[in-house]
Amino acid sequence: MKIGEFRSFKDELPGEHKWIIVTNNIKAVDAHGEMSHVWLTAFFARSERFGFITFDAADDCKIINLTHWKYA
Repeated sequence: MKIGEFRSFKDELPGEHKWIIVTNNIKAVDAHGEMSHVWLTAFFARSERFGFITFDAADDCKIINLTHWKYA
């Protein structure tokens, strides 16, 4: 994945019921130089307190302050 493939939640929202890859840190990379802090989801919501949010695969951890997305 490349940063240029992602769109900002501030500029545009994805279509409903589409699978998207989201991040809350567009510049984060792992030890191999690949993007990290990315999640695959079909759900996101806007929260007054936490900005855009989604949940992890087990639905037990909220992922907050999402900044960017791209279609999967």
